Amino acid sequence: MAENTNSTSMTCEVCSEYYTDPLMLPCLHSFCKKCLIKAKEKQGSADTSLKCPTCDTSVNLPDGKIEGLAQNLWFEHKSKEASIEKKILGKEAISCDECSVDDSSDAAVVYCCDCGQFLCDYCKKGHKRKPKKSSHKLIDLETKESLELSPIKHEDGYCLWHTDQKLIYYCNDCEKLVCPNCLLIQHKSHNVVDCTGVGETARKALKESVTSCDGVIPSVTEAIANGEKMLEQIAAHKEEVSKEIKETFEELKALLDKRCHELLMETEEIASVKRNSVEKQLDRFRKLVKQVSCGCHLASSVSERTDPGEVLSVKKLITNQLEECIEEYKKLPLEIEDKGAISRFLDVPTLSKEISEFGSISECYVQLDSSFYSIDSGLAIPLATVKKERKFKVALPAGINKAAHFLKASFIKSDGSKEEGRVVIVPDINTAIVSFTPQSIGGYELSVTMRGHHIIGSPYPLSVKASRDYTTLTNQRNFDVGNHTYGVAIHTNGEVFASSNDGFVQVFSKDGTPVRRIGSKGDDNGQFKSPHGLLLVGDRLYVSDHNLHRVQYFSATTGQYIGQFGSKGNGNGQLWYPKGMSTDGKGNIFVSEYRNKRVQVFKEDGAFVQVIQCNGNVTDVAVDNEGKIYVATFKNNSVQVFSPDGKTHLDTYNNLISSSSLQGIAIDDGRHILVLTYNTNCVDSCLYLLNSDGKQVKLISELNNPYGIALDKDGFIYVADTDNNCIMKY
Repeated sequence: MAENTNSTSMTCEVCSEYYTDPLMLPCLHSFCKKCLIKAKEKQGSADTSLKCPTCDTSVNLPDGKIEGLAQNLWFEHKSKEASIEKKILGKEAISCDECSVDDSSDAAVVYCCDCGQFLCDYCKKGHKRKPKKSSHKLIDLETKESLELSPIKHEDGYCLWHTDQKLIYYCNDCEKLVCPNCLLIQHKSHNVVDCTGVGETARKALKESVTSCDGVIPSVTEAIANGEKMLEQIAAHKEEVSKEIKETFEELKALLDKRCHELLMETEEIASVKRNSVEKQLDRFRKLVKQVSCGCHLASSVSERTDPGEVLSVKKLITNQLEECIEEYKKLPLEIEDKGAISRFLDVPTLSKEISEFGSISECYVQLDSSFYSIDSGLAIPLATVKKERKFKVALPAGINKAAHFLKASFIKSDGSKEEGRVVIVPDINTAIVSFTPQSIGGYELSVTMRGHHIIGSPYPLSVKASRDYTTLTNQRNFDVGNHTYGVAIHTNGEVFASSNDGFVQVFSKDGTPVRRIGSKGDDNGQFKSPHGLLLVGDRLYVSDHNLHRVQYFSATTGQYIGQFGSKGNGNGQLWYPKGMSTDGKGNIFVSEYRNKRVQVFKEDGAFVQVIQCNGNVTDVAVDNEGKIYVATFKNNSVQVFSPDGKTHLDTYNNLISSSSLQGIAIDDGRHILVLTYNTNCVDSCLYLLNSDGKQVKLISELNNPYGIALDKDGFIYVADTDNNCIMKY
């Protein structure tokens, strides 16, 4: 009990009391179970995530329940020890544990270290008379003698789900402690062992995690010190330059006051950019130091524990956090990029000739932080049309529009030749418009740089195609799937992906030859019951499963399962009959939900972003190059249009294609809206083109219940013709 826990507090940061049933979050902060339940209730019962009360990190709750979090048996044991020590050292009377059932119980006079009980004088005498307990170590509460307290007897932890069952097994597959009931229900086919047999291995793993972090804190701390010196240097140079500017312009009096003010503002602007650049790097350094210190301290403390349950309960979370810190450290440039100096040019003899343009402020080795800039729109559809202007919107940091004039845009062809783009700074809205008119068909890369450094999203691949006349579409080829197919997606290498109702995704070469399958029938990871919508983002394939209410993602080239998100329900992050999907080109995935009548937005790793509520059962979604979101609804026969942030309903195309229901939707780089319709009598299963004025043009009419639609890099249209069991190319 005298073990040193250093700075680790045994009291919950929420209730300020000793831990009761402590649970540890992935950010390594622990709280009482009851405190986390209250925190979750404040967020709303439908929310399956929880924000850490200490660091505000968002945590996805396993099965949406607090009970799915890792139990911190180490803290539970240490809290009990701390509570007992506080009672012993305190001045308040303590009831006897032996006779506490009697309301007339006497106050305790000793504490038995072996039994973990407080005893009154009467029970103390009876304690000593028992042969098995006569040698027990007793602490006199009056004299506080023998304060070198022995560790209290360890008690097995109990399962949060089955509160009468002890955690006596360890599942190697799930890396967690389990009780006999959990073993039979959730871990029957897993590699489960008695927890006492793997404790030493876990202790060694924690010690190895600490060893692997050697050198991280000293190196990053040194980088922080260098950065802080750089901030002082920036401030000193700023003051020196400002002083010289003021003295020079004092001599020129009122004629130069206006120019003086302008140069001072430029100096402040450059210093501000420099400070922001350095401080941003320092923030990363400080955060990494804090995370490594916390993780190493916890790992060191836990690795000294002898009880395997305590070690195993938190080992996975601690090692994962330290491994993430090591990866961050490997990628982190420790040299401060900005050199801090600010130079000036004040040529007094020239003032008589060019007084209005006198002076300039510049940087010595300036590197404006390119991560402040990002391509804000124009990435949703990686297509452009030859001889037609293509525009991209670039988001600028507030207050540095002048510096944005250093933005350069170029479009590099696959053969290495370059076509310069035009950059126009839009006043007052912190935006730049990058535009160019491609002169030839083929692959391009959009490159937007700030003083030679790529901004976020640059370079970006772009395919330039010939202009298409949709009124003269002809069938180019069919890809026979063999059973009902609902979804289609086209890889940049030309491969065609089609979902099959037999429980897999069939991949075809350009010429229609089947080359491989992804997934199989079932409900395990990497399996499907009813694969529906398909979406390709780079080399990652997303597949929505209509009946399993989830989205899985795979390597498009190898078919390897990567991960999944979603479960049946109507809460945030849950899905109910997901169908078509789309992306905005900025890392956001849009999933349409038929039963929930909405579109949900996720990050590429499945992290929930937001909900876009719609009017009607949603079958598909598409995003245009301005970031606007187009939603197709089934029975309503309408296309609803939302703002790029999903918060504003901009427009609705109502009463489209009477007597039919809308299914798939796609938008090309010219913002032409292509929709698929379905009629139960198969009278009007067609592909339509919707103009901006709402007029409808029927393009293809020989379809049989079409669902999915996609465009390739050459502008060809692919339709998943469900009841004809094939993908049709036009």
